[in-house]
Amino acid sequence: MAPDALVRLQKVSKVFPGGVVGLDAVELDIAPGEFLTLLGPSGCGKTTSLRVIAGFESPTSGNVLLEGRDITGLRPFDRPVNTVFQDYALFPHMDVAENVGFGLSLRGLSGAEQAKRVGEALDMVTSVTRPAITSERSVTV
Repeated sequence: MAPDALVRLQKVSKVFPGGVVGLDAVELDIAPGEFLTLLGPSGCGKTTSLRVIAGFESPTSGNVLLEGRDITGLRPFDRPVNTVFQDYALFPHMDVAENVGFGLSLRGLSGAEQAKRVGEALDMVTSVTRPAITSERSVTV
C-alpha cells in the first residue's frame, strides 16, 4: 500500500441481499495524479466500487479513505468527491463544459474559477500527452 494514496480501499466488501457478493475484500490505492481505469465484465464490481467510494453504497466491511481520512461513514453529499454518471449527458440541455462545471456552480465558485477548473478537468481527459497525469494503469476486477 502506498503511504500517499489519494483514495484507498481497505479490505472493502459489499454483500447484497440474498448473499450476492459485489466486492470481496478489495484493496486499492489510487495515487495523486494517477489516471485509473477499472476494467472487467458485467457484474464484477466496477460500479459497486465507485458507488462505495462516492457513498451511494455502504460497504458491508472495510474502509474507504480519502487523503488518509476515513470517509466510510460519511453521506455522499458530505464527501469531497464528484460523481460523473455513466451516461455522458447528465443534463442533456447543457454542453460538456456546463455538465462538468455543474458541481462547481453549486459550490458558489466564480465564473472565472469554474472556467479554469473545467478546462483543467477536460484537459486531463482530452490531452494527448496528459501532463497532469503521473501514471496510468488499468485494474482488472
